[in-house]
Amino acid sequence: MKRPLIDFFRWFLPMAGAILLITYFYVDSQRFAERSRIESVEMLNVKLGAGVLDRRVQMLISDLRALATDSSLKNYIETSAAKERQEVEDDFVGFSLAKPSYDKIRWFDIQGNELIRIDRRHGRPQKRLHGELQNKAERYFFTEGMALPAGGIYVSPLDLNIEGGQIEVPHKPTLRIATPLSDRKGKKRGLLILNYLSAELLDVVAEVAEPVKDHLYVVNRDGFFLMAPNKADEWGFLLDHPENSLAVRFPDSWKRLSTTGQGQFTDSNGLWTIATVYPLQIADMTQNAPDYQWKVITHLPPGRLAEMMPNLARQQIAAIFVMLALAALIALFLTRIRMREKEVEVRFRIYFERAMVGMAISTPEKRWHQVNPALCKMLGYSAEELLKLSWSELTHPEDLAQSNLDFERVMRGDANGYEQHKRYIRKDGQLIDTFISAQAVRKPNGTVDYFLVIIEDVTSRQQAEKALRDSEERLRQLGNNLPDSYVYQCIKQNNGEIRFLYISSGVQRIHGISPDAVLADPGLLNEFIDPSQLGELYAAERESMRTLSDFSMELRARFANGEWGWVLVRSRPRRLVSGEIIWDGVASDITGSREIAAMLKLQARRSSAMLELPRLSDHLEERDFMQHALDLIEQMTDSKISFMHFVNMDENSIELAAWSHNTRENYCTAQYNSHYPISQAGIWADAARLQRPVVVNDYANAPNKHGMPEGHSALTRLINVPVLEDGHVRMVTGAGNKKAPYTDSDIESIQLISNEVWRIVSHKRAENALRIATQVVNASPVVCFRWRADDMRSAIFVSENITRWGYRAEQLLAGKPAFRDLVHPEDLAQVSDEIARLADRESNAYVLEYRLLTAEQKQIWVLDRSTVRRDEDGRPCFYDSVLTDISERKQQASELTENLAAQRQLNKRLEEAHNQLLQSEKMASIGQLAAGVAHELNNPIGFVHSNLGTLESYLIDVMNILDAQDRMLAAPGADPDRQASIARLKEEHDFDFVRQDIAQLLSESKDGLSRVRKIVQDLKNFSHVSEQEWQWADLHQGLDSTLNIVWNELKYKCKIVKEYGELPKVYCLISQLNQVFMNLMVNAGHAIEEQGTITLRTAREGDDKVRIEISDTGKGIAPEHLNRIFEPFFTTKPVGKGTGLGLSLAYGIIDKHHGRIDVESTPGVGTTFRILIPINPEPGATVANASETSS
Repeated sequence: MKRPLIDFFRWFLPMAGAILLITYFYVDSQRFAERSRIESVEMLNVKLGAGVLDRRVQMLISDLRALATDSSLKNYIETSAAKERQEVEDDFVGFSLAKPSYDKIRWFDIQGNELIRIDRRHGRPQKRLHGELQNKAERYFFTEGMALPAGGIYVSPLDLNIEGGQIEVPHKPTLRIATPLSDRKGKKRGLLILNYLSAELLDVVAEVAEPVKDHLYVVNRDGFFLMAPNKADEWGFLLDHPENSLAVRFPDSWKRLSTTGQGQFTDSNGLWTIATVYPLQIADMTQNAPDYQWKVITHLPPGRLAEMMPNLARQQIAAIFVMLALAALIALFLTRIRMREKEVEVRFRIYFERAMVGMAISTPEKRWHQVNPALCKMLGYSAEELLKLSWSELTHPEDLAQSNLDFERVMRGDANGYEQHKRYIRKDGQLIDTFISAQAVRKPNGTVDYFLVIIEDVTSRQQAEKALRDSEERLRQLGNNLPDSYVYQCIKQNNGEIRFLYISSGVQRIHGISPDAVLADPGLLNEFIDPSQLGELYAAERESMRTLSDFSMELRARFANGEWGWVLVRSRPRRLVSGEIIWDGVASDITGSREIAAMLKLQARRSSAMLELPRLSDHLEERDFMQHALDLIEQMTDSKISFMHFVNMDENSIELAAWSHNTRENYCTAQYNSHYPISQAGIWADAARLQRPVVVNDYANAPNKHGMPEGHSALTRLINVPVLEDGHVRMVTGAGNKKAPYTDSDIESIQLISNEVWRIVSHKRAENALRIATQVVNASPVVCFRWRADDMRSAIFVSENITRWGYRAEQLLAGKPAFRDLVHPEDLAQVSDEIARLADRESNAYVLEYRLLTAEQKQIWVLDRSTVRRDEDGRPCFYDSVLTDISERKQQASELTENLAAQRQLNKRLEEAHNQLLQSEKMASIGQLAAGVAHELNNPIGFVHSNLGTLESYLIDVMNILDAQDRMLAAPGADPDRQASIARLKEEHDFDFVRQDIAQLLSESKDGLSRVRKIVQDLKNFSHVSEQEWQWADLHQGLDSTLNIVWNELKYKCKIVKEYGELPKVYCLISQLNQVFMNLMVNAGHAIEEQGTITLRTAREGDDKVRIEISDTGKGIAPEHLNRIFEPFFTTKPVGKGTGLGLSLAYGIIDKHHGRIDVESTPGVGTTFRILIPINPEPGATVANASETSS
């Protein structure tokens, strides 16, 4: 019994002791691992918070420098002009709109006076008026900022904003950054300050360090809380609470915290983790505050730290009492631990391999141990290639020293990690900007085991920020420079209010109100709109908002000069996630285009009336006809009344002939045919007395208003136009009571219709008189027939006056010729159809115009009025016809139509000539401007080039002297100390490199000046667009100069191929040909949407011509457009992108050179324009063309 017990204890006790020891050491290692994890989490979050502060300060400095280099601010510093000041204010407002985190943007003069101040109020930037500006000369941020050299960066302490000597409530954490600026002479002119709302910055720090937010602090250099878990602890140094600081609460710990830049330590107060941000080092300058800093700190008190540590005491007790059972539990526990570690390892590997940023594990020997795919892609190497390299080999030489310094600090144990910005060299040689965060993992003995490195490529972000700033500036300039237009962006808020987010300066030119006034009061624009249109405007806005359809409306608006005009407003809505509607739109002055359209419409109405009046005169009685003409006059002139008077042959009295329908029914009771002495009439008869049109636009204040006929309507405005015949006034036409003043256009309309009315009326009266005379002579004023209702339509009666057509009545009665032989063959079918219609009882009469043949076979037009006579059964027996010769009227109508067509053609040609003249004047102005710029640039280029030559000569002499000095020092007997001193100085200043680099700098400077000279010369050559002298010119030089001018527009998407043949010089107007080349090159560039090729090809064509071809690989021209591209004003470009005059002018210029321009185009393939011009035009051709050009 004892032996088994002894054997049992022999095996049991050693096993129990072994298990006990294993348990003890395991529990201790777990405590150490958990403590390390807690420390790593604290350090990681503190670094993240410090990194946010670091990067945000960089962003603020970048914004300040961008604003300080604004061209408008530089011009204002030099001139202090009011115009420049306005542009600076507009730029500051635009910057505040784009960067809402800035509370104030201010420009101070050197005495501390605010000259420009933009405040952000209620979420919108507002300019401070002159009386609201303050003097801040005594404030610390002004005195310290002005103490810096020009261009230096000042970063203020992070504190609360103070207004009027009091801390602003609610509290507004503020960080001020400033830079002093100087003029071109280097003299300081003032201080630019941005107030940054730092609450956003502190919120982001808390957000990125979310796991430790409940014990995270940001303190200033004196230990006061800038951010704390308990908000009441913050800003103690400003709110008279000195106890709210780490220095007071934990004085012993603060002594160590204040001298530690980054790291961790444990004392009696718990675990402290710290990272320090130095804003002045970020700004890359020094300030009179070397200890200026922010500290990001986490604090875990001992009790909190103990709570976070696992409780393993019970495991130790259980191990003593159940040692054998514990062995199984330990095995199971170890198995679970291993599984957990493998799971953690798998998660880390997934994160490591799929991370969007570069990640790596590096060794203490600076070599890569593991790299993830993102880092390989970033650096351009495969993983195998990177593992063979060290990170120092890929670091830019200028950044290597700082990298090694931070690395050695960690290796010495002064820090557990570091962060830095540095540049890496990719495999293809390109540089990339990166942000590095490295954390050391140490062995139990404290030495570094490996580094965990996170690498972020920030190149594209920096480029994107610059591109965004450039894009915003371009859009602002585009909006402000649109001719006769302004662009805007407005929002319909959920509360129903409309607010403008942006409006360009064009609103000042059109309506005379500043953009700031519209931004402050959105309803101000509606005060300039015709009130009668506001209802329609609001309805259209609601419909656009409901359907999200484009808004377009023509509005009558008051302009800056006080006159009324028309504005076309177009915008496109889009709905935000918040439900609010934003409209992006443009408003354009269309007053001129509406006036042109109105004039064209009026011309069309005049033409229609002139064609209509002769036709109506045949169907209306004289008074009805004149009444209809007056109705037309009222419609064309917008008059309320109108009248016509005949002037009697004695010219002493005037007779009322007709009123318009509206006048007779609503205004006037005067009697027709009433005669009134002209001598007793007032100004309403002046047109008859003076024999010229009379216009009275203010009748109430006009003199000589007496002598108005009884029953005449009251007048507010009056226009009278006389009709002259053989130097005598035969008729007077008047109109009145137009709402707007009468114009010359109204006079033209009334004169045109009145002349035609008098011509027709007098002609009709003459016809009536002739008819009466004919009745007296022949009992009939017209040729009368009675025809049998048979197929031959034989005549049974013919009036004697048939002799006017060369026939005798007896001939026609005998059927020689028959009726069908009288009618023109082309009109016979029409007449037969009318006769058949009468026979079918569709009508009892017809009126028909057709041609007859006289006995001399002459064609005449006749008006045939025929009536059917039927028997008792309704069958036709015969036809009674009255034929009137209307050949003269037909000829007059034809001549009038031709005259009107010729007038339209003439108007079109005049309009084309006018627009071509405007285009030529525009090009001449551009040429003068370009020539002036080129002339102004030539002088500084010349003396800079001369100075570079002199400088090069001086440097050669200096280098020769230095070489001679070196030889003297190298000679035997020279002082060794002096030799060593000079050699050391050369080495310190890298003299060999400087000597080599000076020569290269001079060479590059000369090359740059040569390139500038070439551009200036090309600009001068192209600018001579106004030269009209014929000369022998090199077309290749013209093509190259033109290409150089437009290259900036083509270079981003076009490749230029030159296929020049051998060309002689051509006798031509080279400046005009250059204009043709420019139009074709720019059109070719517009046709290429992404990337393509433009080919310039020349060749000789026969012995007397040259050929120039400009081809592109763009989208081509549709076949239906090819025949119209040389028409004036025809364009396939979007509205606002082209005038349609470019190719028309080009066609005209080539035609002046007795040349030809052709086009070949295939949609989707490209277009070729081919120009063929003679080398030496025919004698006399150039003189004619030169004369045409000068005219």
